[in-house]
Amino acid sequence: MQKMSTWNKMVHAPFKKVVAFDLACMAMGVPIGAGIATAFLTGDIYKIAHWVIQHAGHIM
Repeated sequence: MQKMSTWNKMVHAPFKKVVAFDLACMAMGVPIGAGIATAFLTGDIYKIAHWVIQHAGHIM
């Protein structure tokens, strides 16, 4: 009889599903990162940060 270790109790996902999940996360992250980079390069990040600080009370 084999002992049940923590490793054996872990959820095992098929490799294709893991790759699909990673690609989906990267697909969402690329435009977000591009938008942040564009905001920094154009100097709009300061306008965005100022707006967020002003409206933080309404968001929370």
